[in-house]
Amino acid sequence: MGVKIFLNGLLMGLAEIIPGISGGTVALILGIYERLIHAINSFDIVFIKHLKKREISQAWKKVDGPFISTLLIGMLFSIYFFSSLILLLIDTFPIGFKSFLSFILFFSVFLDPIRPRISKEFFIGIFLSFLLCLILYSSPAGNFEEVSLSYIFLSGLIAISALVIPGISGSFILLLMGTYQSMLLAVRNIDLLVLCLFLLGAIIGLFSITKLIKTALEKKRELLMSIFFGLIIFCIPLIWMNDSNLTNEKLNIIHIILGGIIALLIVLLFKDLGKSNVRSSQTYL
Repeated sequence: MGVKIFLNGLLMGLAEIIPGISGGTVALILGIYERLIHAINSFDIVFIKHLKKREISQAWKKVDGPFISTLLIGMLFSIYFFSSLILLLIDTFPIGFKSFLSFILFFSVFLDPIRPRISKEFFIGIFLSFLLCLILYSSPAGNFEEVSLSYIFLSGLIAISALVIPGISGSFILLLMGTYQSMLLAVRNIDLLVLCLFLLGAIIGLFSITKLIKTALEKKRELLMSIFFGLIIFCIPLIWMNDSNLTNEKLNIIHIILGGIIALLIVLLFKDLGKSNVRSSQTYL
C-alpha cells in the first residue's frame, strides 16, 4: 500500500515539473483526487484542537496522515531527483517529449475517472474551460532574469492551483510568470530562501483553493468534472504554444510515434493504479 502511494507521489511530482501537465490531472487519472482534496481540507480547526490536546494519533488519522505524507515524500523525491532529467529531455527531444505529453492528456480523457456524463452541466463546463484556456493562450510568457522574493511568493500562491485543478500545469503557470527556470535552479542548488518563500505561498494557496474545490465537489460535481475534462483537452495546444521547433526543424515522425507509444503505456499503468486506488480511497470519503 505504502509503495503504491509513493509511486503515485512520484508520478504527481513528475507532472508538477513538466510544463503542460499537472499533478491534479495525474491525481484524477489515478483515482486519488477526491481523497487528496479530503485530506488537505482535514487540516482544520478540529485538527489544531487535537494537536493542542496532544492527541497526535487522532490528529494523524483525521488528516489521513499515512496517505498524505507518503504521497508528499514521493512528490518531493521526484521533483528533486528528476528536475535536471526533465530539462535535458526538453532540450534534447523537444518534439518527442511534447508528443508524449500531448498523447498522455489525450488518452487520459477516455479513462473513467475523467470521462464525464453528457448533460447540460457538461456543455457549460466545456464552455467555461474553453474561456479559461483562451485566457492562457493569450498570455505572453514572461522571461525575467531576476525576480523579487515577493514575486517568488506570489508564484507559489498561484502555481499551486495546478496541484488540485486538473488540466492547468503549474510549470506552465511558472513559465507565464517568468519564474520556471528560477525555481528549477533553486531546487537544483537548494536555495532555501527562495524555496521557503515559494513553499509558503504554495501552502496558503493550496488550503484556499482546496476548500473551494471541496465545496464544488459536494454541490456541483458534474459541472466541476466537466470543467476538468475541458481543461485537459483544451490545454493540449498549450504544450506546443510558441514552440520554435515547429518552424525551425522538421517534425521527427519517429519521435512523435515513440512519444505516443510511451504515453499509451503510461496511461495503461495509470488505469491499473487507478482501479486499486479508487477501491482504497473509498474508505476515506
